[in-house]
Amino acid sequence: MKHILLFFILLSSAAHANTPQHNSHKTHSYNGFHGMALILAGDKVLASHMPLYAPPHNYQIVYEVTTDDTHLKTIKNILNKAADEQEQITILPTKFDLNLLINKKTPTLNVTLFNGHFERGGNALFTTKLIFKNPLYVEKITTNQAQKNVFALIKLTEQQGLVIHKIQSKPSYDSLSLVPLTMSKYNGELKCDASISTALKSKLEACFKTVPSYLETKDFAVN
Repeated sequence: MKHILLFFILLSSAAHANTPQHNSHKTHSYNGFHGMALILAGDKVLASHMPLYAPPHNYQIVYEVTTDDTHLKTIKNILNKAADEQEQITILPTKFDLNLLINKKTPTLNVTLFNGHFERGGNALFTTKLIFKNPLYVEKITTNQAQKNVFALIKLTEQQGLVIHKIQSKPSYDSLSLVPLTMSKYNGELKCDASISTALKSKLEACFKTVPSYLETKDFAVN
């Protein structure tokens, strides 16, 4: 009887060992709350994931978004006013898997719109559904690069582009600047020797001839 019992224990152990084990932390770590900044680029509404150095938030992601309800015109009016007053508009989607955006899918997400930073005293305005219709930029943050001031240029239209600061080693910053294009080409230099300081905003404005539409330094300072 002991031998029979031992046989079944060993058989059960072997079966368990051959069963694929799911790493629940890895599977679900990207499923959470991911805040974003909204900016207006001509007639396009852009949503930029507000990244951090640590995973699962270590991705710079910019999408064109829209909505199929009456809130689209309201959102554009809010963003126009915010740009004039150099204020920040952010959104907080309900819990979702960031891998949808990392893999350039086009989900529809329920979001709350905030006047100001959603985690730093911003005022909730209303909730709506946003369709993430067009992935424009998806890059994982790499902190092992020595070069700190690298920029990417994304073409939005024949006349307008978006300059994105690529976040690298600490300290760094997240910035978005809208620049004019001539026949889809940018005539300026895609570089800016701008280190984190109180003058960073002015330096970026001088480099790209426009006030940054979005600038974040606090989340990328040296801790």
